[in-house]
Amino acid sequence: MPGGPARRIVALAPDVTELAFALGAGDLVVAAPAAADYPAPARGLRRVDPGDVEAIISLRPDLVLATTAGSDARVIERLRELGTRVCTVDVTSFDRLAEAGRLIGRVVGRAGPGERLATEVEARCELVRLRAASLPRRAALYVVWWEPLIVAAPGSFHDDLLRRAALDNIAPAGAGRYPRVDPELLLDRRLGVVVAPDEKDLREGLARTLLSAAGARLASGAVRVVWLPADAASRPGPRLPDALEALVAAREAAEKPGPGVSDPGPAPRPDEKTPIQRTHGGLG
Repeated sequence: MPGGPARRIVALAPDVTELAFALGAGDLVVAAPAAADYPAPARGLRRVDPGDVEAIISLRPDLVLATTAGSDARVIERLRELGTRVCTVDVTSFDRLAEAGRLIGRVVGRAGPGERLATEVEARCELVRLRAASLPRRAALYVVWWEPLIVAAPGSFHDDLLRRAALDNIAPAGAGRYPRVDPELLLDRRLGVVVAPDEKDLREGLARTLLSAAGARLASGAVRVVWLPADAASRPGPRLPDALEALVAAREAAEKPGPGVSDPGPAPRPDEKTPIQRTHGGLG
């Protein structure tokens, strides 16, 4: 990407905001969307509407960080037409997360930290691979929302999350990364594990699903539910390996005899955002 190291960065998504801070470039970020609340210093950033080209330009950025899935393509195109440098990443897997770390590291003048972040992601994934190798493979779904039932499909980073934890995603392919599906998919006899981000609305949605016909196998304990740390699991940023490690740890515990629902702890505070709000302006 042409141009020298950035000096004024506007981030258009929470995950790229986190990446900038993880690379030691947080001091260069002058604005981010309201959903960008991690790490703590990001909460003090000026807020910008990711869809407002004029507001973005008014901040005089020499670099805009965006995501292919979560940022409006028309906004990105217009920014480029106006001569603003835009770096866009599309994290659909852990390999792509490592690539994003290296790319953004180079663009913001933090190539060394970018390489270290990428190497750390790769090393942690390798350690997880060794742990997951001892687990039985099971059919699974990653639930983004219960009502309506929205799941992660092949081609999403959540699909890669499942695969690396020795889980085979049975979500349909070809309908987008996060399709709305028939709740009867929960009755599929192959299904052994459901993974979901741990947040209040999702827990309440599961409670209602357990009372429905479609939730019969979940209610009986035939399908185990694993709750993951919500932000780490919902944002394809530097904390995504935390979600992978938590999933494998939960699987290790769940494969032992015990209740059908694997629960790592209490749900987040009621005022926390839903996974859809927490991700980069939508679902990537």
